[in-house]
Amino acid sequence: MTKVNLGNTGWSVWPDALLRTTGFPADGLDAFTAPATAAAADDLLTGHGNADAFDKALADAITTGARKICQIAADPLFREAVTWQNPGVLIALDGLLAGGPDAPRNVRRRDRERAVVRYWQRYCAKNETIGFFGPICWIDIRSGTERALDVHTGPGLLRERRVFFEGWAMSAYADHLAEDPQIRRWWPPALLPHLTLDDRQILRPMQPPLPLSPPEAALLAHCDGRTPAIQAVAHLPRPEDGYLLLERLVERDLITWDAALPIGRDAEQALRARIETIGETDLQQHALTGLNRLCTARDTITATAGDPTALKDALAALDAEFTAITGAPPRRRDGQMYAGRTLCYEDTTRDLDVTVGATLLDDLAPPLAIILTTARWLTHAISSACRDVLRDLYTELREDAGTPVRLADLWYLAQGLLFTGSDNPFRTVADDFARRWAELTDVPSGSESGTRVQLSAADLAESVARLFPAEKPGWSSARIHSPDLQICAPDIDAVNRGDYQAVLGELHPAWPSFDSALFSPFHPDPDRLRADLDLDLGPSRLRILYPEDYPRTTTRTGHGLVRPRDRQLGIDRARGADPDRLLPATAVTVSDENGTLTATAPDGHRWPLIEMFAEMLSTQLLDAFKLTMPAPHIPRVTIDRLIITRETWRTTVAETGLADITNERERYLATRAWRHRLNLPDQIFVKIGTEVKPCYSDLTSPHHVGVLCTMLRTAGPDASVTISEALPTPDQAWVPDQHGNRYFSELRLQITDPTPAGGER
Repeated sequence: MTKVNLGNTGWSVWPDALLRTTGFPADGLDAFTAPATAAAADDLLTGHGNADAFDKALADAITTGARKICQIAADPLFREAVTWQNPGVLIALDGLLAGGPDAPRNVRRRDRERAVVRYWQRYCAKNETIGFFGPICWIDIRSGTERALDVHTGPGLLRERRVFFEGWAMSAYADHLAEDPQIRRWWPPALLPHLTLDDRQILRPMQPPLPLSPPEAALLAHCDGRTPAIQAVAHLPRPEDGYLLLERLVERDLITWDAALPIGRDAEQALRARIETIGETDLQQHALTGLNRLCTARDTITATAGDPTALKDALAALDAEFTAITGAPPRRRDGQMYAGRTLCYEDTTRDLDVTVGATLLDDLAPPLAIILTTARWLTHAISSACRDVLRDLYTELREDAGTPVRLADLWYLAQGLLFTGSDNPFRTVADDFARRWAELTDVPSGSESGTRVQLSAADLAESVARLFPAEKPGWSSARIHSPDLQICAPDIDAVNRGDYQAVLGELHPAWPSFDSALFSPFHPDPDRLRADLDLDLGPSRLRILYPEDYPRTTTRTGHGLVRPRDRQLGIDRARGADPDRLLPATAVTVSDENGTLTATAPDGHRWPLIEMFAEMLSTQLLDAFKLTMPAPHIPRVTIDRLIITRETWRTTVAETGLADITNERERYLATRAWRHRLNLPDQIFVKIGTEVKPCYSDLTSPHHVGVLCTMLRTAGPDASVTISEALPTPDQAWVPDQHGNRYFSELRLQITDPTPAGGER
């Protein structure tokens, strides 16, 4: 489909976009608000109130909140959401219901109430793509539509629900099968993806070539990731000795010998295909029986949608079945958040049709163009800094070795220099980027700066050109940026009247976020997304094959728009390499071609060296895209009608003075006093340095105050605390359902730079 012009800026918007939403209505955040209690506390703190009035208001708020917590704990939708995330919390919910809202508020009771409040704020406030409490919606962007928004709700909240196995669960079952030597001989051994077999030696990163014996070299020549071990050893004089030799090669960390499953949603299909290659009927049937048992248990979970009790039982049944079959626990990385811990997960789409017209894009085009232009500069500056580091390393390796420089050596040396240390290119350029933005907006820091700064895109144009000059992006995928926009409006009609503001949530610079295993499978025509990506980046791309223990590697975080010509860059030990697309880093040489460092594959294909690092550069960029310098207070900054920075405060746990107060009355008063010292709004998001994501808090609510102070106490006195105003507010949520409820949402666009990197495709 034809891209849509972003006004007259030259940038173009993909015709497909994502709407990420909450699954619980926005007004759920009002459940615990207690303005009368806050007013009574404030009066007491300023000497204008009396203690009895405050104590009564506080007790009333606690009682009212306790009743609401019990209502939430009994809500089937809430229980279903919690069951998917952490079934163990159901014990806390049942305990709350058994005691009722008037039960004594001992330590256990308060802990259970805080658990409900934390989950509730997440489900109502956070646009996370996770289960039915965070459904996505693919929407259309059209240039010929006069209305800013055209929205049609379906009969239900959800249009589609799918339950997927985590990739690690399929790998665990495959590894269990491999405990039977008769089955394992049908799994294909493969040289580790970053190593290269070169006649009778193995090329390794940062080490001399490893010499091989003739039998080892002969066997490794057949360890190609396609050939089952039973066929690989058939070429040896004594095949049975070949299996022992394969075991030794595994122990020496030279090969993998497993089912070679990808880390992603394709793992189940790949395992089934692998099992079907087993050439002995009884073994094949045994392997399929176990897989089918797991799939049947998974399908039972799918059928429980809407029934939290049945879901709990079905999840427990899958856990039991998995352990009965494999002998392994049904959890991975237990205790870690966002790590794909359980055996399966659910993703959903919203029952909603949305079309965004050119009117909305035209309104937001000027401020977005400023953001995008600075993002182009950021990629260009980081690319230049990284090229300098790579040039120095290349020169050093060339002088030391006197032979062709291998990418693997340069790669391993570059990791520390590029991504760690206080003076790495990202830190240096990010600081410069923030300083330039400070000069562009001329926003003073500190409490004296006020709470609002209003700017004009037209007035900033000349300064943007001066401060952020960059003729082209830094690498190929750096021409694609994905902003998250939150529209603040009470309803659709208000947006169509032009009565709205937009908030820039995040910009994912240099990142085609639609190329995601999380999003693309739900698109009605993924091939169309692939075709659009081809237009921007060409039909072949480099994909880094990350190690299995890479912290950001889960089933949901992989690429979703893979093409046959894409290459997998092997940089370390990893599962699931596709032998037809694998490019070991040890097989790639680096040379200077007319002043440009160039990486060359064994088949002669060439890339600018920076492209080999592009995916890692893009991954690191999000943390570098900061529009403000760190300061105790930063005002809200708006360009035209786009809020680019929410009002923000920075402090530490120790400076809040709240962590060590455990008495509810004193804690509430101290929190109100802290709120007045910093001049905070009542509704905020708080990001504590020890937490992965921010948490919504209502400083009028004693229950929210309890959650906040507990989080602060757990974090420790030195942990950073970042507070930002809560925008949109519950009355500014426009996404509707069929019952008239409104939901928070986040519009993710994918925008293309008119200029490719290096002027080439």
